[in-house]
Amino acid sequence: MTASAGNVGTTFDVVVVGGGNGGISAAARLLKKGVTDVAVLEPNAVHTYRPLLSYVGGGLADMRSAERTQRSVTPKGCTWLRDSAVGVDAEARTVRCASGHELHYRDLVLAPGLVPDSDELPGVDTAMDSPAVASNYLDAADKTWDLVQRIPVGGHAVFTVPRPPVSCTGTTMKPLFLAAAHWSRTRRLSDVEMTLVVDRPTLLDAPALDGKIRAELHRLGVKVLDETGVTGLFPADRHITVTDRRDGTVRPIPYDLLHLVPPFRGPRWLGASGLATDDAAGVTDVDPATMRHRRHPNVWGVGDAASVSTDPSGGALRPQVSIMVDNLLAARAGRTTVSDYDGYTVAPIATDARHLIAGEFTRDGALASSLPSFLDPLKPRRTAWAFDRFGLPQVYWNLLLRGRV
Repeated sequence: MTASAGNVGTTFDVVVVGGGNGGISAAARLLKKGVTDVAVLEPNAVHTYRPLLSYVGGGLADMRSAERTQRSVTPKGCTWLRDSAVGVDAEARTVRCASGHELHYRDLVLAPGLVPDSDELPGVDTAMDSPAVASNYLDAADKTWDLVQRIPVGGHAVFTVPRPPVSCTGTTMKPLFLAAAHWSRTRRLSDVEMTLVVDRPTLLDAPALDGKIRAELHRLGVKVLDETGVTGLFPADRHITVTDRRDGTVRPIPYDLLHLVPPFRGPRWLGASGLATDDAAGVTDVDPATMRHRRHPNVWGVGDAASVSTDPSGGALRPQVSIMVDNLLAARAGRTTVSDYDGYTVAPIATDARHLIAGEFTRDGALASSLPSFLDPLKPRRTAWAFDRFGLPQVYWNLLLRGRV
């Protein structure tokens, strides 16, 4: 069912904020577990399978394959409210909507996703409107591919990895590897200078995986600037300024192509509602093992905007949603939480146009490969690439969003 918040009842057994991967899969699983009165609050009419945008930006997929209507992915029996949350009163168990309507809930599931942190890096929208800046993370994957193809001989391509949180750190590096694969195929790789600006001490919090990715970057001749953040955008002059976090040194970097992944944070209404962590990330303050809010027992959180103490990813959402639903239902039955999340996540990195490292690990940095134990989990594989490009989208549309996995 699809409705505006004003055309339906205002009380639901469960209200889910966010109709992306986490929100829709949570709603579907709750319905399959017998919760019959579920509403999803989501303003967008188009649902995007975001992992596929890397391949759109690399010329290996088109936008049509990454999109469905929100109506078509909303589970049968779930009410889709085309509206957005602007506040929560956890004591009164209400959600305030942008339309002015108020929703009441028994349990609240927060999966709103992240938003660009415009306070930390102003001018992102202006930069995105300029000719040489694109981002798969900001709905401009088609533009990424266009710029990759048009970069001039001797051009400088700059790619950025922000500080946490960001949805799937591994995906922030896919644009570089897929662009390099195109330039290699077209015999232009030696004509392009590549720089990766990394606003963190390591690429990934899994030492073995981090070392492997750095070796691949070295093979391509990429200059990697660790612990360096983008702190200024000057699209008219086609340069950025970066700051070394270790000594405060600021310097400009010119570009002919900038793939910008800006710093992100949780929506500000989370903090204003008393639901966020106290740090700059501003994400939902949940117990990272149980997905339950630390102060409000009827509030739960999953996904990029939840404090789950691991690298957010679509692969991480599968166990998170399953564990959250099991624990929510256990709490309703008067039992203690029954499942714990170990921080399993995935950083799938395509090292070229047809090979990929799955990059599975837990929050302690240990590899957690789903491959047979005798196979090297760090070896780029064509089969892993094919599954990521073709298999996972089918799992997503047909299984995950329907609560079947």
